[in-house]
Amino acid sequence: MSDAQERGTREQPYDLILIGGGINGAGMARDAAKRGLSVALFEQRDFSTGATWASSGMIHGGLRYLSRDPEVTRLACLDSGYIQRIAPHLIFRIPFIAPWLREGGLKARVIFELAEIYFDTYDRYQPLKRGLRHSRMTPEETLSLEPGIRPDILGSLSMDEWGMDSQRLNVINALDARLHGADLHTYHRVEGLLRADRATVCGVRVHDRVSGTRREVFGRVVFNAAGPWAMAVAEREGVRSVKVRPGKGVHLVYAGRLTNYAVLSTAVDGRQIFICPHQNHTLVGTTDDDYYGDMEHIPVLEDEVEYLLQGVEHIFPSIRKYPIIGTTVGCRATLHAYGRPEDDLSREHRVFDHAEDGCRGFFSMAGGKLASYRIMAEEAVDAVMAFLGRSAACRTHLDALPGGAQHDLTEDAFTELGVSAVAARRILYRHGSNAERIRALMQEAPETRAVVDAAEPVTEAELRYVFREEACRTLDDAKRRTRLGVGADGGARPVLRAAQIFCEEMALPPDALGEVALDFLQCRWEDRRGILRGHAKAMEEQAQAMAFLAAGLGEWVPGRGAEAGR
Repeated sequence: MSDAQERGTREQPYDLILIGGGINGAGMARDAAKRGLSVALFEQRDFSTGATWASSGMIHGGLRYLSRDPEVTRLACLDSGYIQRIAPHLIFRIPFIAPWLREGGLKARVIFELAEIYFDTYDRYQPLKRGLRHSRMTPEETLSLEPGIRPDILGSLSMDEWGMDSQRLNVINALDARLHGADLHTYHRVEGLLRADRATVCGVRVHDRVSGTRREVFGRVVFNAAGPWAMAVAEREGVRSVKVRPGKGVHLVYAGRLTNYAVLSTAVDGRQIFICPHQNHTLVGTTDDDYYGDMEHIPVLEDEVEYLLQGVEHIFPSIRKYPIIGTTVGCRATLHAYGRPEDDLSREHRVFDHAEDGCRGFFSMAGGKLASYRIMAEEAVDAVMAFLGRSAACRTHLDALPGGAQHDLTEDAFTELGVSAVAARRILYRHGSNAERIRALMQEAPETRAVVDAAEPVTEAELRYVFREEACRTLDDAKRRTRLGVGADGGARPVLRAAQIFCEEMALPPDALGEVALDFLQCRWEDRRGILRGHAKAMEEQAQAMAFLAAGLGEWVPGRGAEAGR
């Protein structure tokens, strides 16, 4: 249908309405739209603001799932290979080192030998994801690669994994869905389902959280892809078959690279955790605890921070020397099982057809992991196609995502315009073949070559591009498109210029500048308040307050909380 305004009416319903704009919802929207279905997606916040944002950002098989869920490992490795082909610009290699301490004497030596057999088994999956086979290293070889590891080791084993900017992966899946005709609606909360009769679902009631308006949208199928919210969405409609056991995961974020390689360690309870270089940061993670609280405002607790620091310190003793600049926190939508420790829960996924629950035309998906998102979406859309009596092959493993097409653009194309090589590489990484459009903007308006956020870095041209082309409704959305404001300054330095650019692109009045900037800093505060205490917290408040007063933006209360601006 050419006119999107006509879709979603009772007379012309969408084929598919999706609830949730995380990686699963966006992946499903892309798959369904490419198969010819009319699609509407509703996300209560921005793309990648839940579990996808808080993930470790790895497209990996999962060594620890191999013994319990080998099929989970196989599918993740298979999909990793496909994702590398469709989004090659976003992939980077992360070699892991698993050191073995001498603690435990003979028992430790036996376990070390047995572990290599386990790594040999994992090697069988490496061709699926284009990874290297494991290596066994002596203590001297290990310490030459990573001097920060404790020296009293028997040796180490390596494994090969792949990193990914999961937020951009989420966004470009959504953008590709839009290119194929899907209608995307961020900051829209689905408040309930519409019924054709007591047993048949025919649409949704939605609330635009920005404008405050409400409306009814009709569709032949409604699919609940709300991740850790999936059980609550289903239970609101009286459906009890979706059982999710949300697992809270926290990462600590450090500026720069503290290690040359990712290093595995063991926490006090025996869980496997890690320290890992990732883009311009280093991550320490992750926790896995049952969570029963408010999903929109998940706190980072002092005990969780100490748990991770203690665990990494066990193998990387210098970790406490470095300041933590932020955190990520979210919940995994793990399938429910009673009586099992959180870390032992399966990472399998399941598609639920709620016709048997008295809700014909209503589906849900739960479980899974980031590395398997594409194949999960394929399975879900297969179920929708069967329900609709339609037939079309999935092509999401064959066709490049936006930016993933082959191109010959290099950093020289940007440096010849006066852009730094570092900024050029980051633009090429985030946008791939679409970086040409940012370069064209720089040629047309030379002033846009200026760097707005030096920590990443982010240029004015890139910001203007994502505001125009990548479905941003708030300045905070730019964090998930460009990593704006994720540096050690918490966004305090770039916020005013970035807010000015946002207001210009969105045609907002000049007096909106202060509120836009305030909302952005409140969101950055949410990422940091779990680790800022004492003098650090006071200095943060003082620096942000001085920035606003210097700009003449009037009274401002730092640390007010992100919920106040949403």
